[in-house]
Amino acid sequence: MTKWSDTKDTQIRRIRADEWLKMRSLRLHALANAPTAYGSTLAHEQSYSEEVWRERSLGTSSGCERATFVAERDGVWIGMVTGLANQQGETTQTTLLVAMYVAASARRKGIGVALVDALTSWAQDCGAKQIALWITSDNDPAASLYQRCGFGFTGVTKPHTHAPGLAEREMVRRL
Repeated sequence: MTKWSDTKDTQIRRIRADEWLKMRSLRLHALANAPTAYGSTLAHEQSYSEEVWRERSLGTSSGCERATFVAERDGVWIGMVTGLANQQGETTQTTLLVAMYVAASARRKGIGVALVDALTSWAQDCGAKQIALWITSDNDPAASLYQRCGFGFTGVTKPHTHAPGLAEREMVRRL
């Protein structure tokens, strides 16, 4: 399953197993630039060993358990998204969208939509019936993106894992 699309001069494609350094770099950049947007922290992920990053890259490069898609322009990664299969119970056939990031210079140009589309196509090919995600309550730009992609709020909330005072809201898209 090698699916990709072009958004102007940007290629959307699945990560390759050997791209762990680029994955690490963009993930740490995302955590530094939007510390409350993720369920992890920069300090926590900076402590990961090379082996962890290699496994993440390898594990998301093929198959239906998890996948990472990247947006690449002129050899530079400007966005990525990861999906994790069956994260809300084995019978729900739900893919969890995590680790979505688009560089500030590439936002509002269709890159986020293209990444969600790539992840959606993968999830459907792997038998998912819906995609769910958790969004920080103060992240209105991301909420708008996901709503444009067909996600809706479920009404379910939970406390943010490392940002007291913030909540996370669940969004779901049926496939």
